[in-house]
Amino acid sequence: MDVSNFINSVATGNAIEAKESLNDLLSARAFEALDVKKTELAQSLFTGKEVEVQDTEETETEAE
Repeated sequence: MDVSNFINSVATGNAIEAKESLNDLLSARAFEALDVKKTELAQSLFTGKEVEVQDTEETETEAE
């Protein structure tokens, strides 16, 4: 899937196909970003370089 398929679907008013195209595009980009981070993390295990990891979930901290 590419962006032009999404744009064509939106332009023709095909909402279902546009939604599926958008979901496919977002999933592909998310997996690409995840692969890059996994590669960075794997390389850091052998070089000792620290990799920044962001927690995307909101976690409750203990307030005391």
